[in-house]
This record gives sequence, C-alpha cells and structure tokens, in this order.
Amino acid sequence: MCIALAGVLLAALPHPAAGMQAVPAESDVVEAVWAVVGDSVILKTEVDAYLLRLSAQGVVIPEDLDQLNQLREQAIEQLINEQLILQVAYADSTIEISDEELEERVQQEVDGQVRQFGTLGQLQVELEKQNMTMAGFREQQKVLIHRALLLQSYLAKRQRDASSVVVSEQEVRDFFAENAAQIPTLPPSIRFEQFLMQPIASDSAKASALAEAERVLDMVREGEDFGDLATRFSQGPSAEVGGELGWIRRDGSLVKNFEDAVFSLPPGAVSAPTETEFGYHLILVERVRGGERRVRHMLFTPTMTPADIAANRARAEEAFALLTAGEPMTDTVSVKVDTLSVQIAQLTQLSEAHASALRTAEAGAVVGPIPFQQASINALAIVRVLERRAGGRASFEDMRAQLESRLREEKIIEQVVQNLRAAAYVDIRLPGGS
Repeated sequence: MCIALAGVLLAALPHPAAGMQAVPAESDVVEAVWAVVGDSVILKTEVDAYLLRLSAQGVVIPEDLDQLNQLREQAIEQLINEQLILQVAYADSTIEISDEELEERVQQEVDGQVRQFGTLGQLQVELEKQNMTMAGFREQQKVLIHRALLLQSYLAKRQRDASSVVVSEQEVRDFFAENAAQIPTLPPSIRFEQFLMQPIASDSAKASALAEAERVLDMVREGEDFGDLATRFSQGPSAEVGGELGWIRRDGSLVKNFEDAVFSLPPGAVSAPTETEFGYHLILVERVRGGERRVRHMLFTPTMTPADIAANRARAEEAFALLTAGEPMTDTVSVKVDTLSVQIAQLTQLSEAHASALRTAEAGAVVGPIPFQQASINALAIVRVLERRAGGRASFEDMRAQLESRLREEKIIEQVVQNLRAAAYVDIRLPGGS
C-alpha cells in the first residue's frame, strides 16, 4: 500500500471524526518515541493519529499486525518528511500565520462539526466519549490547522520559486493511465457564450444615485455604523447582512473598478462613491490579511425608466438577430460577454429562465433574450451554445491541467524532502512487530 507524498502533505485538514474511530493496537505503550527528526521526536500516538486521519479519508487500516506495521512504516516516513518541512517553515521569517486567520479556521472547523453531528450539544457528547472537552478540541484543531497552514504556505512558496520543474506530456499520460480507476465521472454540462445587456440609465438618474451615495457617506463620516446604514440604504443583495461580502482576493472575479477600490484602501477606510456597471458603491475595508481584504459595501443603483428598459429590450433583440444570422456583434450593441461552462443540473443557479432555455439546447443554438435578474434589474442575456457534453468519465484533455499541476507539486515536494533529509539527522525506532 502506498501513500502518495503530495497527497498527504497537501491534503485537506484532518477530518475531526477521525478522533472518534479506533486503530488496531497491540501495546499499552502510548508515548513511545518511534522516530527522531533533528531536535524533534515522533511518538507512537502521533502515528496512530495519522492512521486515523487516513481512515477518515477512506484508507483501510489492516488488522493483521505485519500489514499494520508496514503501514506504520510508511506513515512514519511521511511524518518525518512533514516534520522536516515544518522545521524549515517555522524558521522562515517570511511565513506568518496570523492569530485572526488561525482562529477563523478553527471556528470553521468547529462549525463544520456542529453541522455534521446536528447540534453543538451532540458534538459535545461525542467529544466526551473521547474524554475531550470543547476547549480541548479547539486547542487540538488549532495545533493541527497551524501545522497544515505552515506546510501549505512553505510549499506554495517553493512552488513559486520552482519554475524550472518540468512535467512532460508522457508523464501526465502515464499518470492518467495508472490512475484510471480514480478518474472522476463528469455530469452532463453545457458551455456557452453569454452576451449580457443592461439598461443604460439616464444622466439625471445617475446623478440622483450619486447624490444619495454621497449623502450616506456623510452619515458614515459623522460616525454612524456602516453595517446599519447598509441595511437601511443599500440596494444590493448583501443589504440584509449589513453589506457583508466576506474575505476578497484580487483574482479578477470582481468588477475591475470595485476591485481596484478595495485594494487601494487601508484597513478601516471607506471609499468615495465608486462607479461600476451596477451603480455607485461605498466600500469599507474592515481588515487586511495578507492578500485578502474583509469588505462591506453599499450599492446605490440609478432608477431605470420604462423608456430605458424598452431601449435595452430593443438592443437585446438586435443582438439576437445578429447572432442568429451568424454575424458578429456591432459596436452599436455594447454588451458584456462571458464564456461559461455549467452543469445542466446547476443551470437553475443562474436562473430558472436559463434552465428552461438551455436544458435541451444543442451546440450552435442561439437563445434569448433571457431575463437575468441576478446581474441587474431588467438585465437581458443572449446565449450562444458552444458545446454540449453528455457526461461520463473525464477524458485526458479534461484532466490534463489538473494532473500536470499535481505531478509538478509532487516533484517539487520530492525535491524539497530529498534536500532536507540529506542534511538532517533522522533515526527511526519503530519496534519490529511489537
């Protein structure tokens, strides 16, 4: 049985349910030292906990002692590699895991366990069966999560520095063939271009929305709570939660003007009214954490008149006619274009209208105008279907990029571990069959 190095070191955080399972044991010794790594030790209990995490991930833990010891040997090798990377990660002053990030991840883990067991009380009952309190569980998770974040951060840093690591296409193809049984089955999906058209507000309507944004900004500057004001005045979907957008990264997923404003603000600052295609935004950056910003915002949208809406409908009909005739879009039909790939079963997440129009649409079809309320009031979409896939086992092309990335990660980790082990003192003391 082989435990992939990259799969272990880059795996998700340990499944807490693992602490509620049993691993075969033949000895009452629970604090035996089974390996020495530099100035650190690996205990029998750490190996047992590691096997529990593997069990939670679906690995069958053998009851036969010889097979169990073979698995333990592999586990110790992985724990040694992990410990070596952790030692250099702890010593790397450029890697910092903030208390805020750590506490947030711990809370996410606790919340996940509450959902799994149904209630907080039931989780506490399960923990009591393991002679553990909630405080002890939180502290355990804090240690595990901190270690995992350090590993991830250090390896991510090394990957950025390892552009010379090459993975050949033959290696990717071989990996695909060797792991055919684990290749996922893809659900039916559809890929399409979406031409989104939104009503264009009059200058007077835009001026009115801007004036309202500036009025509320004055209230913020006078000391009123941003979240309360967002609930009262924002016209965006986040108004009911005080404008809360959560943690945001600069990854291009947001409208450019909005994203630029977010990443130009220091913590605690509120932006001037920022215009996007949706209206005017007031943006509050509450906290900064590395490359992330925790953000609230308010949205003030210009009021669309029936004439604005009718004009947009006419533009949408023109776009539909152009695409149906196979002609390119003209400059007179200004639109936002996105290419999307969506599972057929998830089309309703765009809208019921999308699901109705696209559920049976074939490649080459042009459909619309489709009401698209998620983007903007009275927005319309014209869709051109590019590809329809029936689903089934993923092909090599489907998996190429993912497998290439995985192999590159494994090569980098192998390189890192080889260098560290060559320079480190390692003494394995696993008892032979005891």
